[in-house]
Amino acid sequence: MDRDTLLPAGFSDKIFPRSQKNSLIIENIVNFFLNYGYLRISPPLIEFEDTLLNQGPGLALKNNSFRVMDPISKKMMAVRSDMTTQISRISSKRLAHYPRPLRLSYSGEVLRVNPSGLKLERQIAQVGAEIIGDITSELETEIIIIGLKVLKELDVKDLTLDLNYQDLRLSLLKNLYKMPDSDSIVKAIEKKDINFLKNKSFPNKINILNIIQASGQFTNKIEFIEKLNQDNKKNIFLLHLLEVSSSLQKIFKGLEIVIDPLEKSTFDYHYGLTFTIFSKSLHGSIAKGGTYKTINEEDATGISLYIDLLGEIKNIFVTKEKVLIEQNDFKNAENLIKQGFQVIFYKNLNNNIVSYAKSMNCKYFFKNNKLTKV
Repeated sequence: MDRDTLLPAGFSDKIFPRSQKNSLIIENIVNFFLNYGYLRISPPLIEFEDTLLNQGPGLALKNNSFRVMDPISKKMMAVRSDMTTQISRISSKRLAHYPRPLRLSYSGEVLRVNPSGLKLERQIAQVGAEIIGDITSELETEIIIIGLKVLKELDVKDLTLDLNYQDLRLSLLKNLYKMPDSDSIVKAIEKKDINFLKNKSFPNKINILNIIQASGQFTNKIEFIEKLNQDNKKNIFLLHLLEVSSSLQKIFKGLEIVIDPLEKSTFDYHYGLTFTIFSKSLHGSIAKGGTYKTINEEDATGISLYIDLLGEIKNIFVTKEKVLIEQNDFKNAENLIKQGFQVIFYKNLNNNIVSYAKSMNCKYFFKNNKLTKV
């Protein structure tokens, strides 16, 4: 690659047709949210560091955010690495007077110092929705169902939902971190290494082992509770998780739900129910979300969908057939567009019209008020 076209690691040009497909996906998702009363907002790409990263969810995003100095104010600024922190600010300040629950949607680019998981991209197109207010299990169910339905609308098949619960994880593991070999035990819990854990002594061992053994594919609430010991059957976090799982199962038929309460959230600002959506036809997670606190300490829950991965799905949208037409013949061009065609202007249509039409993937050309197939 030429030195003058070399891009930094994790950054790339999105060109046609991928860029066009991504734009269409974003608009379809945001319009889907709008139909359910989610108001669209558009925060800036960059803010003062003190505003973006020193409060609410932004505190957890400091180490993964680019900084730059503002040449006007001479103050440090930060580029957003996740739009949730901006939703937190806007809902807590500019939209504090709006009735709750407040439903918002957004779309935009985010930049990250370090890529997420197996994805090498550091500039990511993010689109999502948030609910701010007194978050109940019903509202958590709503945000997940909205995400599942919009993916179904995009013809994403074989969806799987992983459900976790951060408060449950923290409550069971908080005393474990004081132990000298806590790192190895936490890793074993994350890997579900039952044999290793059985030979170790640590706080809440019996309850943790019981949850790991009960975790997995959700069939129904009663069957899952039967797998739990007496302490876990009374755990309010687990019961909350099972209530949401049961509601999701009733509303979204055929959904595969996997319960893994002790899985760590990707973002440290979540405290309650968290989730990840996968598709067997795609590699990696296509949506994530969960419950958190805004800078006003309001409860909020949201979902983020990652467009670059969704763009890998083939034939989401019907491609319009192209027509070659005389340069600046807008009258006929507009009529063709109304009929569902995409037009491409060309100066002086003559003997090479067929070869040029083929080179531009045009199935037709329009000449002498007549539409002719190539």
